[in-house]
Amino acid sequence: MNKLIVLALVACAATPVCAQQGATPFDMGSERRDRGIQETPPPAPTPVPVNPVPIAPGQPAPTSQAPSPAITPPIARPATPPAQQTAPAQWSAQPPSPAQSAAPAQTVSAAGSADQARRYILPFTDMRLNGEIEQRSWSVYLTADQAGRAAKLHLAYQNSIFVAPETSKLTITINDVVVAAETIASAEQPAERAFEIPAGLLKAGGNMVRFGTSQRHRTDCTIESTYELWTDIDPSKTYLSFDGTNDRRLGTLDDLRAIGVDGKGNTRFRIIAPALDQLGATDTLMRLSQALALIAGMPNQSFTFSRQADGDIQPGEVAVFIGTTDELRTVLPGLSASNSNSAAASFVDYPRSKGVSSLVLSGPTWSSIDGLVESFVASLDNRSTQRRETLSTESWRGMDTPLLFSDKVLDFSALGVNSQEFTGRLFRTSFTIGVPADFYANAYGEARILLDAAYTPDVLPGSHLDIFVNGNIASTVPITSAGGAILRHLPIKLTLRHFRPGVNTITVEAALRTASDGSCAPGASSEEKPRFAIFGTSQFHMPDFARIAQVPNVAATAGIGFPYFLGQDPVSLFLGRIDEHTLSAAATFAGKISNASHRVIPLNVTISAARMAERNAIFVGGISEMPLNVLSQLKIDQDSRNSWSPDIAPQTVTPSSISLQDWQQRADGNFFSRQFEELSQWAKDNYDLSLSALRFAPPTDQLYKPPKSAHLLVAQESDPTGQGTWTAVLAPDSAQLDEGMREISSREAWEKMSGRIAIYSGETDVMGSVPVSWFRFMPTQDLSFSNARLITANWLSDNIMSYALLLAAGSVLLGLATGGLLSLLGRR
Repeated sequence: MNKLIVLALVACAATPVCAQQGATPFDMGSERRDRGIQETPPPAPTPVPVNPVPIAPGQPAPTSQAPSPAITPPIARPATPPAQQTAPAQWSAQPPSPAQSAAPAQTVSAAGSADQARRYILPFTDMRLNGEIEQRSWSVYLTADQAGRAAKLHLAYQNSIFVAPETSKLTITINDVVVAAETIASAEQPAERAFEIPAGLLKAGGNMVRFGTSQRHRTDCTIESTYELWTDIDPSKTYLSFDGTNDRRLGTLDDLRAIGVDGKGNTRFRIIAPALDQLGATDTLMRLSQALALIAGMPNQSFTFSRQADGDIQPGEVAVFIGTTDELRTVLPGLSASNSNSAAASFVDYPRSKGVSSLVLSGPTWSSIDGLVESFVASLDNRSTQRRETLSTESWRGMDTPLLFSDKVLDFSALGVNSQEFTGRLFRTSFTIGVPADFYANAYGEARILLDAAYTPDVLPGSHLDIFVNGNIASTVPITSAGGAILRHLPIKLTLRHFRPGVNTITVEAALRTASDGSCAPGASSEEKPRFAIFGTSQFHMPDFARIAQVPNVAATAGIGFPYFLGQDPVSLFLGRIDEHTLSAAATFAGKISNASHRVIPLNVTISAARMAERNAIFVGGISEMPLNVLSQLKIDQDSRNSWSPDIAPQTVTPSSISLQDWQQRADGNFFSRQFEELSQWAKDNYDLSLSALRFAPPTDQLYKPPKSAHLLVAQESDPTGQGTWTAVLAPDSAQLDEGMREISSREAWEKMSGRIAIYSGETDVMGSVPVSWFRFMPTQDLSFSNARLITANWLSDNIMSYALLLAAGSVLLGLATGGLLSLLGRR
């Protein structure tokens, strides 16, 4: 027997199959990492001189796609002659040099792996499609080179065990063409699929991707059972793959929009500046960060700063080298000498990563680089006097959100909700609308939905329609009549208390009960007979609302970038220190508010808090680095400078002295305090009145002391003179500042910021806030009688005791006037 085994092994070794298998080394990478063994990185390739090819104004950059050496030999392009010292700044794309194209495969780092070739497409940290029907859509930007290649769509998903595979389906469309119609049948373990994308379907620029599910329960027919239906899409295994290897080359500035996301839906800019600590360069770096944030427009984007090009460029990342020519030669030895004469921009391969483009901004001096960045900003900045009509949400919703400033009516079809029939038990659809930063109608206003819908006679009384605004229930309409009905412009009122500046998500739900669902006969859960329909002729009506800004209002800054996009004066940016962590956090925050306002905000970086009064300012740094007067103005307890740190053990509190008289006073007040508490609870239960509502004027804000569980604070207040707005991004130290800012830069966390202080306490906790009590009004337009009336109505609705006092005073004056008038009329 042993001889037969030996002969079989010898014979196998002689065959090509066994020889090929034997040539594959065993991967010990994961085991070595688990044991803490450091692996030696591959050697960097020999530096290759970079010769940028200039682009004439208005002309597109030449493509940077390198032909494969296996197909055709690379063609060397003539180098551009050095420009004169007086030549204007120019943008150029760097084609791959012959030496780079012919580089051996073993010199390519991990960027050439299969993961690097993936083009992830989900702009979400996770994506769960809930209920019987749900649809998510967004836009994916591709370069001309990517759109021209043969491509496949890779998908990984897992569903609930309650989903019936025989009647449930996942449908994926790209540019309104179905590329996948997958039966949902993977409850035990994730399923991975690959679908060919038809030739010519992808296009350069934005491509609309839409995921939709239709799910039915295996056995249950109740409305409650629909909450057990879900399908999870794995962002790390859902991507596009293209033929070829150099699919991450960039040729023009517009191609920066094709950075995409990583396997968790994040986008990151890695800015590499050897002269990072130069104060004169930070203004330029902040403006560049905002310009990059605007051109990418991704929902979860952040920035990191470093002096060296460390590590490989992962999917969803792009490296930006910036500095003088002499400074950049320390990180890019192959930089062309022509950049020493004038400022220029080019795309080159990232060191050690063949086929991954990086943006290089260089020049003889930082003043010339600043002019180059300024030309970049001028092509993106939108500071025209024309009023902004939309908010940019295409990258995560598939369409931009209309921004409503006054009375307006919009059809559902214009909001992305088209006519559709429904056969299940819980119908759900949503749309978004935007309101400006000076929105002031949280206490009295009402919007309306004019619903065009229909339901069949099978739908029983007890069914209902629910409207949610930003996840909060805003209105419920019961269905009380049997026999079916056609609803024509059914008015549904929505209080405006749940609306906030920026993007607001409105969800329409229809919970439908039928007699067949009560019996739930076999196969009833999969019945395909329509029972409800909603029509695109339905309308959303936003009424006139009060227009005046309030300070502080963190939600207005997060949603619209208010007030930093107003005016042309530079905004002071105070940095606790100039290092990698603080600059990264500042650039991420500036990029978020720049994206929200769709403006490049002029920032004047400083490390001195003096002379910041009477102007808008932003403070970024560790809390111990903040001046005491700044913390005092932001109403943050100054003791937090020493106590807010998770590394400090709690101190032993010395018990205070107590006396018998103190306890006697407490005991005497117990009876009255109990009666008062009972009365307050009665008013709350029966009339929804609380002590905070029974007030003549807003109370004064108290000092806030952050708990040790808080990772980051975003606080806002007026400056000492009441003329400007101060916003501070604070953390216990600079490392947590960078990490916390990167976490709240995700769209889900960013949209939850509100109040005067927003508190981030970790990924597992909900974004907390300290509500605004006392605020100042900041006029944003000329005061009219109509707007003044609306402002007064909202303020009095917030301060009902003042309203009651004015009403009583008005009644007394009316009585006195009536008595005086009657005394002068008639017989005496």
